[in-house]
Amino acid sequence: MSQNPENPFKTYFDQTLERCGFDEDLKAGILFFLGESIIAANTNQLMNMFTEEEKIQQEFRRLFTLYATPNADINPLEALDTAPIKQIIYTYNEIYVNSIRNKSFDFDKVINDNLKSEFKLDFIEEFKNKQYKLVTNHNLNTSFFKQIGSYLNQFELSYEDIYLTGINYYQTNQKIDFEGINVLNLNIIDSFSPLYTTLFHYPLLYTYYPANLNANHLFSSILQFLYLHTNTDIAKHIHAFHNHIFYENNPRKVRKGWEFEELERGILISQTFHNALNIRKSPIFGTRADFLASDNYLLNELKDQNIPLENFKALMTKTIEEYYEADIDEVVAGKLNHAEFLQLLAIIFYETSANTMIVKGWKN
Repeated sequence: MSQNPENPFKTYFDQTLERCGFDEDLKAGILFFLGESIIAANTNQLMNMFTEEEKIQQEFRRLFTLYATPNADINPLEALDTAPIKQIIYTYNEIYVNSIRNKSFDFDKVINDNLKSEFKLDFIEEFKNKQYKLVTNHNLNTSFFKQIGSYLNQFELSYEDIYLTGINYYQTNQKIDFEGINVLNLNIIDSFSPLYTTLFHYPLLYTYYPANLNANHLFSSILQFLYLHTNTDIAKHIHAFHNHIFYENNPRKVRKGWEFEELERGILISQTFHNALNIRKSPIFGTRADFLASDNYLLNELKDQNIPLENFKALMTKTIEEYYEADIDEVVAGKLNHAEFLQLLAIIFYETSANTMIVKGWKN
């Protein structure tokens, strides 16, 4: 159990989760899996950063004690029945790999019996016949975190103990089946939407790249993970345009007018959309050839076509509402939490910027 009242990362991360507008079950699920996956999520990065085995192990210890430090005398996991957690994790993998991604992976052949479970049928039913796309992944992530969090919150654990329960769960099971627990974890990490990818990068960024973390608004971080998973061909150009629109230099800060926590949602949606349209008036328009060279767009049929601007706006709204399953009126009315709203703004910014660049021009 952690009794350190002066833990700067814990303070920072707790404040972030609160600012995101997450409920207690969602927070608890995120904190459990942050601890449970912190080794799997950061192994490649640490091995790329350091070469000496002793140094790598030292940095692993540094990362997994960042939010809370285990107490050798107290293991919050021991008092829990972990079967429901194991069932949720095992079922998640079946849903993501074999249902949503339509693979034919036999987990029975690679997972030790201690990590297997009967499938949670209501969880499977929730995602029956769902397509492999960002919104499906995001909803799957959220359902997973809430189910884990709802179970753990029955025991009235502190945030530290929830995180340490995740650490203990991983440590216990990796002794039984090191490869199996990492396969299960990496599938979940692979499925993360840009929002959750951002949050699970915080320990690494906070430790090794604090200047980058502090210089970026949560919206910007979500946007970066969105376009890196959507179309890497044009990512650097969208990134440059995003910096041009959202940030002032020296010191780097968000420009006035982008008060994400203060302005009404309808205003921010309109503002994001119309600023994205202005990519054609920015220096980035000179890179249009790179955009035309890619075919990775939701509206590929618009490439080098003339279209009335109002038609384009209507088509963008329809595409975002249908592909990302986000009814704009419901979003404005408060359907999404704050972090999900920022993710939607990132989607609007990215899709509008990208598709605006491939249009030849606006018809009168």
